[in-house]
Amino acid sequence: MQNNLKTSYIRSIITSLRSTDTRTKRVIAVAGATYLGRLSQGIAVLFTLPMARHSLHPELFGVWMMLSAFQGFMAFADLGIGNGVLNQATKAKTAGGPILLRRTLVSGYAITCMVGCLLFLAWTLWSMFSTEPTALAGSISIENRPEVLKALTIFAIILAVNIPASLIQRVQLGVQQGYLNGINQVACSLLTITVVPLTLHLGGGIPELVIATLGVQALINILNSLIWLHHFDMFNGQNWWRLADEQTVRLLLKTGGMFFLLQLAAAFAFQSDAIVITQILGQSVYGDFALVQKLFLFISMILNAAMLGLWPAFGDAIASNNLCWARMALRRGIFVAVILTTVGTGILISAMPWILEHWLQSPLQPALGLLLTLATWTVIDGVANVTAAFMNSANILRAQLSIAIVMASTAFAVKWALTPLLGATGTVLSTIIAYCLISVPGQVYIFRRILNTKE
Repeated sequence: MQNNLKTSYIRSIITSLRSTDTRTKRVIAVAGATYLGRLSQGIAVLFTLPMARHSLHPELFGVWMMLSAFQGFMAFADLGIGNGVLNQATKAKTAGGPILLRRTLVSGYAITCMVGCLLFLAWTLWSMFSTEPTALAGSISIENRPEVLKALTIFAIILAVNIPASLIQRVQLGVQQGYLNGINQVACSLLTITVVPLTLHLGGGIPELVIATLGVQALINILNSLIWLHHFDMFNGQNWWRLADEQTVRLLLKTGGMFFLLQLAAAFAFQSDAIVITQILGQSVYGDFALVQKLFLFISMILNAAMLGLWPAFGDAIASNNLCWARMALRRGIFVAVILTTVGTGILISAMPWILEHWLQSPLQPALGLLLTLATWTVIDGVANVTAAFMNSANILRAQLSIAIVMASTAFAVKWALTPLLGATGTVLSTIIAYCLISVPGQVYIFRRILNTKE
């Protein structure tokens, strides 16, 4: 009897999977692989952070955490070309064919390589003519400035290289092969777990740690690019560089410009905590804040893994005029985001004392107010990622941009006012206040119009 129940259950699962539409299956495949990748990233963080905190001076640890945060903060540095390439890649897969994809790739690489070179040139000029280049990292003690300056230079090199190298992630996501991103994240995490302890064991400082973490990410992106482009013969043949036609470049710059402003606004609204805290409270305070924030970001990473395939899936549905599926997926995505983040943050807050005691083996005890604000923002951020995926895929950019600029300006300004009064909690609370007062009403208005539109 029990065997019959098991057989019946397995058959029902198989039947359910067979009846699932292809677009949903691709979303599930991308989510599954990305889950594996994000889980490996989380393990790498949990493994390496305590080692670095015990090995480094608190100020230097704060600098390393700040540079790690800057990697995400500087996502706008590609001028939004990556997201423009993603939309064009989705269009090419749906109807455009391989020629459009090749033109998009060549044009995208041409622009991002130029952007990377200009950014490194800007850093070179700053380091040559600035009286104190390390001021970008906050107030650094005199004895640590040479090491911090070297780390900033290495970071600038890696950032310049990674701008074109990371383009492959958007391409793969656009052609609905986002599961490859998960595989590469696993490779990156395994290499990081190996290299970071070795670096610390050999007495490496901040510059070497930047190479062992951010440099490893750039290396994996380069290898991923070379393997994927070679496998699909993307640049096979002579004079492939001529595919970078003016029309495609202009389109990418136009679309990318909108995404650039959106990413820039998002960076100052959501990821500017490192700037504000290090400038007002110092590197040591930011280091402790970042450790706690990383634990909440782990929940966001898990959720975003499930939602990663939604952007190209939304784009494919909209291009195919299947708005019914898009509306249903949007509602379900928001519901899942709220449930998972609420449960996850509740468990995390309850277990926080135990986690910090056994993970860090440190007396660090964050204030309850900080934990509650981080939990609240984690829930809001989960929903925001779902709604942004829909609006990005539907090219609802102007409305997003108007809302984002006002929201980002408000959040960034309020952070400078609340942080001196409330400490690190003030930076997170400022983001929550600005988002609820500005972004939420704007998105409600947009989605009422979209969801009430008949197919």
